[in-house]
Amino acid sequence: MAIFSNTRIQLRHKLSRLMNDLVTGVVSSPASGTFVCATTHWEKSDDYFNDFIEVFCYSGTGVGTSGNPTDWANSTHTLTFKPVATLTANDLVELHQRFSVDEYNDAINHAVDQVANDALVDRVDETITTASSTWRYAVPAQFLYIDAIYIGDSTGAFNTKEPIDPKYWRISKEATLYVEFVKEFFTPTASRKLRIIGMASPSILDTDTEACSIDPEYILQSAKSFLHQSRIRGSDKDSEFHASQMAISRKISDDKRKEMSTNRSGRAVVEV
Repeated sequence: MAIFSNTRIQLRHKLSRLMNDLVTGVVSSPASGTFVCATTHWEKSDDYFNDFIEVFCYSGTGVGTSGNPTDWANSTHTLTFKPVATLTANDLVELHQRFSVDEYNDAINHAVDQVANDALVDRVDETITTASSTWRYAVPAQFLYIDAIYIGDSTGAFNTKEPIDPKYWRISKEATLYVEFVKEFFTPTASRKLRIIGMASPSILDTDTEACSIDPEYILQSAKSFLHQSRIRGSDKDSEFHASQMAISRKISDDKRKEMSTNRSGRAVVEV
């Protein structure tokens, strides 16, 4: 079990809070292009949310719905947004004034990519089924190291005490990477599952419910530095502010990255 496990929603909300750019709420009385939110911290003056760049539904029937706030009436706590859509009562929404949901998600995934060779994760794959007279099988995606390979019995069960002897297989590094069994020593029985155990690069987060096993402090500070960097446009005061904040966040993320260590073992699939 991973020490860290944070979904993309959790990381995005933590990150946007660090950027002082998150308001969340619960939808009530939804209509076409409008909804009421009675949450106390939405008690803001008329038009307060008009310059926010996005309202996004992150949970509920309307999940994924996005719009630009165009009007806020405090007397009725009604938000209007475009393009028009109809949410559902009890949908959960987030509002952002400085960065969009896509910008936050991209920054998080960019941070993940930066430690593809540092924050390795345990990986087990059982997607390969052996075929008759076949000694080569494409290495499943993301493996950087392979520790052991097991072959299942006729029922699909694995004897975890007896991996295939490492002398009987090798990594063939071609345009396509293969696990190749040495024909002279070993012939896999057909129609059996292979269990490949090793280490892989961490996956980027394609959905809000996917979890990340990397230290969240690294992810947040690294993503924060990318967001500030994206707003540097020259030598004006705003750019100077973002440049200074980027430098602070990058220093913290670099320090956290130095703490990452993985006990790499097994055969290297690719040169890293």
